[in-house]
Parts: sequence; structure tokens; C-alpha cells
Amino acid sequence: MKHLVLLGGGPAHLRVLHELAAAPLPGVQVTLVGPHGRHVAPEMVAGWITGRHGTEDCTVPLAPLATKARAALIDSEPLALDASTRQLVLANGHTLHYDALSIDMPAVPDRDAIAGARENALFLRPSDQFLRLWGALVALADEQALSVVVVGGDIPAIELALAVHLRLGKRARVALVTGGGPPAGDHPPAFQRRVRQVLKRGQVTIFEDRCDAMFGNQMLLAHGMRLACDAPLVAQPAGAPRWVPDSGLAQGAGGLLEVGPTCQSRSHPEVFVVGELAVAPGAAPPAHAGVPWRDGSPLGLNLRRFLAGGALVGRAAPQRGLWLLDAGQGRALAGWRSLAVEGRWVGWLKERAERRRVVAASGSEPRAVAPPEPAVVPVAPVPGTDETQSGR
Repeated sequence: MKHLVLLGGGPAHLRVLHELAAAPLPGVQVTLVGPHGRHVAPEMVAGWITGRHGTEDCTVPLAPLATKARAALIDSEPLALDASTRQLVLANGHTLHYDALSIDMPAVPDRDAIAGARENALFLRPSDQFLRLWGALVALADEQALSVVVVGGDIPAIELALAVHLRLGKRARVALVTGGGPPAGDHPPAFQRRVRQVLKRGQVTIFEDRCDAMFGNQMLLAHGMRLACDAPLVAQPAGAPRWVPDSGLAQGAGGLLEVGPTCQSRSHPEVFVVGELAVAPGAAPPAHAGVPWRDGSPLGLNLRRFLAGGALVGRAAPQRGLWLLDAGQGRALAGWRSLAVEGRWVGWLKERAERRRVVAASGSEPRAVAPPEPAVVPVAPVPGTDETQSGR
């Protein structure tokens, strides 16, 4: 009997589990290695912090899906991979031999990139761990006023800073240390301007500098400034796990795993890689952390055909044209090419799309998302005031 190992509970693997439940693979044993036993939608974490999403809204338990797919579920982390012998060593001491391995895991942060971060900071990634530890920070804010500093300059960090301020309110002062450039510096100027407006409205102080060290209740920036910091939160771009360099798999930009159009490793065709750890030959690593590929890759079909000795199919290049940022209080910011718009209607569209993705991944019944109230447009300006009425 052949052995298919699914490493990670990412979005593509959730689709594979649904496909296996509908059409099992004869003569194939399937094992799912799912650390923490659930999938967390990272784009919904900001809404979870503010209370707009419950835990059940942004997480998918893996056990029910594995049971329906007739797959064995192992709740453990990968410790080492030897592609030459097709062996995967897990942190719980188990060693799995595979005929086909599929990897769909989130990127992980380098906890030692900033001196003192491993000991002092709360990392946004992995999302499941962040959800488990967030309550301790809220409890601390109930005891004393906090200086919270978010390290990172892209969408996940910006959303985190805004969400923390909304959740903690007057109990915390929130700052954003971008890493040296402007917030959302990889995006077009119109989107950057909107981001600055959103951060100003959210009372988040911006420092366009790099964090060099964390110690005590202080943060040292590259230009010599010291910030008071009771709670450092790190949301910098993540990368490949520690086991990747010694795995023997071909690596591309950023140390990520290099794959071809059929999702197969360029060095080991029995290994398939999708999601945040995959990179095409010659391509740069994704500039924006925390945005998994949702390109409809034919992973399930290719795994089925590979194990049966059939011909594999290629996938289209992922499209990343539209960017969405949770601005809090039901609002969101959307950017596409040189355009940027913000409003409650954008927030409604973002939330509806996110909920649909989680529902599709879990197989549960969708929960309706109420549309925003329509804008109120005055017939004439109100004398003596510069304010306009708008429900956006």
C-alpha cells in the first residue's frame, strides 16, 4: 500500500481532504500532519482581536475533515526531512516514510532576527500560537496601561496595530515600527496614502525605522532612538522553517522550496509544495507576508494522478492584483493597481469573502453577513459646519 503524507493544514490541503472524502484513493494510506490540530485563517486574525470574529469563524478543526477523508491525523511539528530516503521526522518522535509528500504549511518568522525578540516578543506567526497567547496581553492591559509596539511595515503588521488599539483602547499606546520605509512601502502611492490616513485615524504612531533589539521594557531602533515598550509584537515577513535547508529539496529565492507548474519539487518529483513555502524558479519570494496563494492549483488532481502513474497538469500563475486591509470598525481598504478605496462596503465584501473561504474549507453551513447600511447623502449642506454625513 502506498503512503501519502500531507504536511500542514493549509487551504490547499483542506481542499484535498474534501476531495478524498468524496472519492477515496484505493490502495493509498493517507496521513495528515497538522500541528495544533486546526487551520487558522491569518487574514481574519485582526477581526478576531477586535471581537468581530469568534474563534469558530476563523478556524477549521482538522479532525472532522481527516475522519471524513479516512486519513490518520498526527498533531505534531516536523523536525527534519530527508528527501533522499523519503523520511519525515516529527517532534513527537515518529518517523514517517512516504511515497508522496505534499507540503502546505505557513511560513514562519525568524525569532532571532531581532536581538531579544525570542525572549520578549509575541509573534503574529504562527497564527494558532498567537491566538493562544493573546489573552495574556489583554489580561496585562487590564492591570496597567501598556506601550505596545508592532514591528513590521506591511498589511499584517498594519492590521495588527489598528486592531490592538481598537481592542485595548485607552489602556494602551500603540506604535508601528515599519523596518525603515513607509507603511505598505511595496504598494502603489495611492494605497500608501490611504494607509497613512487609516493609521492616523486609528491613533497609531509611525516610526519609519528598523528595530535592532528588545530588552527590558525598551526597544532600540537603528537610528539610536529608544522606545518604551511593554509589549512588542512582531509581524515581519516570515520564511522557510528550520528543517528546509537540510531537507535536500531544491531551494529558490528566500530559501523557499522551488517548484514547477505541476506543484512538484524541482529536485524530487514525489514531493509537492503549495502555499507560502513554494516559489517558482527565478521568481522573487512573495513581498507581502501573510497572504496565502489561492490560485486554484490542481494539487488534489496531481496527487491522485502521481500515485496512479498518470500525467500531471500545470497550474495558472497566481493572481495577486487586489489587496485588502482591515481598517477596523467594519471598514476596509482595497488597493488595485494605482487605485485605492476605503469604506464599510469594502469591509463587508472582505468579510463575506473571508467567511466563504472558511466555510468552504470546513464544509459547514455559511453564516449570513449583514450588508452595511447605505450611505446617507444630504440634500443640502448643513449651515455652519464643515462636516458631511456619510455612512461609509
